[in-house]
Amino acid sequence: MNTRWLVDNNPFSNLYVDLTERCNMDCNFCYNPERSKADLDPDYFAEACARLPGPVHWRFLGGEPTLNEHFFELIEIALRHGHTVYFASNGISYLDPSFMEELARYSGKLSAGLSMDGGTLDDRFYRSLNNCDCLDSKLQALENLHRYGIKRVCLSAIIVRNENERVIGELYEAAKRYGDTVRYIHYRSAAMIGRWINTEPYTLEELKRLTQPLFSKEAFAPGCIREINCNDGDGECCYRFRPEPRLQISLIEFATACSSQCPYRGKLLHEGFFIEPFFANMIEKKPAHVAKHSEVRIPVTTQNTRAA
Repeated sequence: MNTRWLVDNNPFSNLYVDLTERCNMDCNFCYNPERSKADLDPDYFAEACARLPGPVHWRFLGGEPTLNEHFFELIEIALRHGHTVYFASNGISYLDPSFMEELARYSGKLSAGLSMDGGTLDDRFYRSLNNCDCLDSKLQALENLHRYGIKRVCLSAIIVRNENERVIGELYEAAKRYGDTVRYIHYRSAAMIGRWINTEPYTLEELKRLTQPLFSKEAFAPGCIREINCNDGDGECCYRFRPEPRLQISLIEFATACSSQCPYRGKLLHEGFFIEPFFANMIEKKPAHVAKHSEVRIPVTTQNTRAA
């Protein structure tokens, strides 16, 4: 079985790529805490996009992908070659009006992520998971996405056993409040890779048991559109359902032996024009480690200007 392909022979419908390993947060749960590689080069990415045998769904990751100085150029490259784009983000860039004005130019053309591991009520979980008090900045980031008219937003949270299960309901309520903005929610298990606090990750079946009581049987029925399609939403490592016509919720078992076999997710390496399965080299357990982090201060803006 192949474990690496040239980009010309890519077998995956969804390709992930790290735009940078740099980050402006220092979370206690981070699957990719290394900070050694250079940022993704636009010329390299452009050639990779051109050589792909067909359109793919690009997933821009990091680090914090918006820190790549060519961030919007990379989006433009992907769209120009007929691919779609989703990017994950901790939301700090959403506090910058100039960034939001540029992002608004792509509203409806891409999906923007906002991690909210601590939910919407207080800073308790943000302190333990993200190593800082960032509730206010997360709420401001969500408000700015709405204010600037970003139409396809994905809220996400890492669900940690006996820690922040409460946020499952909180993010659903936030999605309903911002129904014209939030189209997706991703809940994923913590992973015993990179940096994590000792805890047993939730399995997919456990995530389903946690989530199901919030919804009727009909609302929780599997269904999936416009994302990785695992048997119409009911896969071995992911489960997707649509409780509202404009909202899709995903439960994801992350970086496990099961998910490592996912046939839908690949990742572009930064050299050689090679593609690997997304979870390649992720499922080996590494020593649990929580560093003595320095305080991370996140600016909070009350910017009220709408993009033109």
